[in-house]
Amino acid sequence: MLFLSAAPGCAAKTPPAHQPVSPLSPTGEAFKIMQMSGGSDGESHLEIVSLPRTGGEAGRSVQSRLYATDVEIGDSLPGAFIDWHGVSTPRLLIVLSGELEIGLGDGSKHVMRKGDVVLAADVTGRGHTSRTIGTEPVRILTVRLPKENSLAPKLNSCPAGVPEAECVSAQLQKNAEAAAAR
Repeated sequence: MLFLSAAPGCAAKTPPAHQPVSPLSPTGEAFKIMQMSGGSDGESHLEIVSLPRTGGEAGRSVQSRLYATDVEIGDSLPGAFIDWHGVSTPRLLIVLSGELEIGLGDGSKHVMRKGDVVLAADVTGRGHTSRTIGTEPVRILTVRLPKENSLAPKLNSCPAGVPEAECVSAQLQKNAEAAAAR
């Protein structure tokens, strides 16, 4: 989860415990994440966005499937700092370990921890800063999305070129049907 931490000129707003940005709602209608995007003022801002729902069972699970162009995994040592930068294409940033502090133009700082997902879509404006904080390296999985229609849902779970009968979803369906028949 991203939260505001103490920054010069900003009031600190720290939740009592680390909670996910969007716990599954009882109706399971949407998967929500934080999005960082460039505003008309040239600065990046945070907002909560809903990812398109492409599967799952209402009240039990939510599934969002998107098109991706490539995936990267990277490590940064404590204290590593990247000054103002935006992204060339939208991407999901998923923290696997460590803590990453994101700075925005309004002076606020937002901390990402293990399990957090943020959509970095600040392709315009000054962007944001990034700093590895804490005592352990940060490991981030970056899933780059298409530049255009980056949140367009991918309705079929099969990778391009794989017959539907060979997809994991078809195998799971067969397993569920066999279990129900017992």
